Amino acid sequence: MDPSVEMYDSALLGILQHVGEIKPFIEVVFSFLLRRTDFFRIMKDKESKMGFPPGVAKQLVMDTVTRYEQIAKSLMERSYETKMATGEVPPRAVETVEVETEDNNTKSTPSDSTTQDLPEQKTIKPEVKQEKTEPKSAPYESGLPKVTSQKSDCYNGAVRDNYSWSQTFTDVDITVPVPKQVKAKDVQIDIGRKHLKVSLKPGVVQKEAEVLIDGDLTYDIRREESMWSLVPGVGLQINLEKNLEKMWLSVIEGEEEIQRDNIDPTRHLHEMDEDAQAGWRQAMFDFEQKKAGKPTSKELETHNVLEKAWDAEGSPFKGTPFDPAKLNIST
Repeated sequence: MDPSVEMYDSALLGILQHVGEIKPFIEVVFSFLLRRTDFFRIMKDKESKMGFPPGVAKQLVMDTVTRYEQIAKSLMERSYETKMATGEVPPRAVETVEVETEDNNTKSTPSDSTTQDLPEQKTIKPEVKQEKTEPKSAPYESGLPKVTSQKSDCYNGAVRDNYSWSQTFTDVDITVPVPKQVKAKDVQIDIGRKHLKVSLKPGVVQKEAEVLIDGDLTYDIRREESMWSLVPGVGLQINLEKNLEKMWLSVIEGEEEIQRDNIDPTRHLHEMDEDAQAGWRQAMFDFEQKKAGKPTSKELETHNVLEKAWDAEGSPFKGTPFDPAKLNIST
């Protein structure tokens, strides 16, 4: 199991603590894949850059479940062996083997001999050396850390009293838990360019309106491109489209800010525009070319231009084989 996945434990534990159970936790994961990735998008043709061929996404999930089932089985076997070594559980039953003597032809009866004819026999018990074992601390009931009441940060965000939030360079996702009986018509959400107010209408939970969020946003947002929805069993999902691509330290002005050092600055490829994606692919191509000792894209482009000019009209090299060694190429 890759130990690097443990770096996300604090964020995942924050979500798990917030939803309380495994089933809604899985719903959150797949909701994220649906809203923020191309995981559920079906590729229309081979040239499509987004999504997966039919059935591939489902197979990825099944393969992952199968792999972790094997890991869990191996951990359980290892735990049983540890407990068996410390005496916490009895050892497994062993096979019973019947042993016959070498001389099966000679049989003696009580009339053939008496006890006086036999030498005195003594039973010698083998000496068993007992190794001193160091006292071991009792193992946890589960190999996973327990979920406590301590609130942990979400991905590049935090868990607040009335909501939790996460962010990328382009947008902010806010989750506001509400009672299960709340419907979309019972909610009042005002999304402004620099202000956010979330409240439940009078009579839904209490006689008067219950304000859940009300404050100025840290930065401006694109109001027309922001939206919200009510997800049963999860709560209100609010997506705010950032006006500037930068990381926020808080959603509402005046609230406690997250630590800047804890922000993951990774920018995913699908979050970039087409020009940025093209630039990234070119940079990766150049990196691999340099690593292999081959010309970069700029050097290849320069090479093609010089090769065309080599045999052009008026060139002193016209009619001779192209030899870049004769040229002083500066890229």
